[in-house]
Amino acid sequence: MTYTDFRLKIRRWFRKYSKLVLVLFLGWFTIFIINYYMNHQTVKPEPETTYEMHTSVIDTKSTVPVSIQDTIEKMISEYVGYCNEGNFQKAFNMLSEDCQKYEYDNNVVNFMQHVYTKMPTKRHHAVQNYSNTEYDGKKLYIYEIKYTDDLLATGLTNATYAFTSEKMVFYNENDEVKMNVGDYVYHSDIKKISENEYLKIDVIDKIANYSSETYQVKFSNRSNYTVVIADGVETDEINLVLPNETRQRGSTFDIVLNPQESQTYTFEFPKFMDDGDISQSLLFSSIRVMEQYSGTDEIAKEVIQSEIDNAISKFSMTVGL
Repeated sequence: MTYTDFRLKIRRWFRKYSKLVLVLFLGWFTIFIINYYMNHQTVKPEPETTYEMHTSVIDTKSTVPVSIQDTIEKMISEYVGYCNEGNFQKAFNMLSEDCQKYEYDNNVVNFMQHVYTKMPTKRHHAVQNYSNTEYDGKKLYIYEIKYTDDLLATGLTNATYAFTSEKMVFYNENDEVKMNVGDYVYHSDIKKISENEYLKIDVIDKIANYSSETYQVKFSNRSNYTVVIADGVETDEINLVLPNETRQRGSTFDIVLNPQESQTYTFEFPKFMDDGDISQSLLFSSIRVMEQYSGTDEIAKEVIQSEIDNAISKFSMTVGL
């Protein structure tokens, strides 16, 4: 075959298959462009969400039993609906008897004041199981409820996003789901006593909220002297004892008993319900029995110290919980 014949043969082949070659070339070129674009495209990661309404935020392995999930959702929606409608009595009636009594003193007006702080206007709500724990053999399911403005109802536009929230607690009692609101968890009768010849301390009860414990304590001075339990002169006068630490009371005030006097006080300590610690005792570490006590207002330090040095007795007392 001559060179001329070879050229003619190639030319005839291209004439016959030119369209097919063009299609194949365009297809290959298109695939090449697409691959090039995809390889050089910045991939934006898709946001992931772990939102599960009935799975604990604190411990994602802990979930609320399926058997009561629908009941809890319905109770929350019904409660918020009553509050939004201003039907406070019906909302109040949904609460457990303990919550009504110990959180709101069986007074719907006190409950209304709580609602107004959480829902000053008509509100939407979002529900999330926050943590699950146990008290006295009873499973407690703690939810966080967030309230946001209903913009259609309020007419607010361009408003800064804001919300209020509270913890709601659900538990089974006699095959009925009970509900507590306002961060209230439970009430417990303590009825523990510590005493000596000078002083009797009676821890009456405890109210546990989600982030605090409040104790009601009665002090009885058995002596004919002044008994100082707390006046700010000593440090760490009243503490809640936990397994590995102590917690000081949230607010301070003087506790000074006259001879033969009895007084009842409440003490609030910071303590999260789901922190895994168990409150063990109350420690009153700086009790003084004083033959002479001038108080602490505008009294020279040397006078105070002199009276302390001459105290009839100085001791600490612990009341187990």
